[in-house]
Amino acid sequence: MDEWHFIAERKIREAMAEGAFEQLEGEGRPLDLEVNPFEDPSLRMAHRLLRNNGFAPEWIEERKDIERAIQEGRTPVAELNRRIADYNLKAPEFAQKLLIPVPR
Repeated sequence: MDEWHFIAERKIREAMAEGAFEQLEGEGRPLDLEVNPFEDPSLRMAHRLLRNNGFAPEWIEERKDIERAIQEGRTPVAELNRRIADYNLKAPEFAQKLLIPVPR
């Protein structure tokens, strides 16, 4: 953590000790997470309709497909790396193979 993080944490702790966060509006009630503050207000209704009917914007669906493909790709790479590791235990050092890097 950097110096700014420690300063911010210290300031928050000091404010809490002084009671700065007590008696705030909405204290004790759950947060309303229905509204995304980063969402474009002009698209809010369209996104809500999609979400309520089990759909998502195209870019979200595409990201899900990409994440699924990455995960499916990791499985064969992991299996191949296990086979390479087993081979490396049996083979002399000059004949050993390098493991395949697995993307994050």
